[in-house]
Amino acid sequence: MFILRFINDDDDLSVKDFVSLTDLKEYINQNNLEKTWHQIEEVKKVIPNLKEN
Repeated sequence: MFILRFINDDDDLSVKDFVSLTDLKEYINQNNLEKTWHQIEEVKKVIPNLKEN
């Protein structure tokens, strides 16, 4: 999962979640966010090992 943080048209911070990096990049291109402030964070799911020794 990827989280995109960006400044919207009202100069407010917006946050959107994406399943794939491709979808996120398409959204950036479609909304002309390349030249504005934005931040991309990748969220990795960690599954703990619950085995007992």
